[in-house]
Amino acid sequence: MRSRIGKRPRQFLIFLHVAVSVGWMGAGAANVVLAQTAAYTPAVDVRRVCYIMIEQIDVFVVIPLAFAALISGVLLCLITPWGLTGYWWVLIKLVLTVAVIVFSTFGLGVWVEESVVATTASTADSEVARPLAYGAVVNIVAFLFMTWVSVVKPWGRAPWARIRPRSPNRSPSPTPPPARSALADAPQSVGDELR
Repeated sequence: MRSRIGKRPRQFLIFLHVAVSVGWMGAGAANVVLAQTAAYTPAVDVRRVCYIMIEQIDVFVVIPLAFAALISGVLLCLITPWGLTGYWWVLIKLVLTVAVIVFSTFGLGVWVEESVVATTASTADSEVARPLAYGAVVNIVAFLFMTWVSVVKPWGRAPWARIRPRSPNRSPSPTPPPARSALADAPQSVGDELR
């Protein structure tokens, strides 16, 4: 498969996509540890600090890296022959990336805010401590699955993807004319030689 841009820019974009994706997964793993600690520790101060740290990691690390991973992934799809919807592995990664961002925003993000408020206002535990802890684990499972899909590239082409025709600029290379031997140029008879 040929890329639509040069080798160096494509390599840089791949590096950027991998770096931000790994960073996003690492921040998600940190949130798993903090959410599990907050859910199962009896110390109110520890719970409060864990939820505040999750909130800070989300704002300064998770959100920027999540959108950087999404944007760099879409750009890679658009500048390479993989496309956005032509292959199952690309489409599944795209859908999962968007799903994780939506779930993290409207599920985990809301639960983190509720937990910060609950542990700051009183000594009570957060009512959503367990869903937050296991929701963060679900994100990590999704990250690991997307990583596996990126490496293996399973399932082939989607049925609605059409085969791309050859580019009009890329015509097949012309076949060279057959080589002529020295005998072919030699006169066939004495009469030919005199003509």
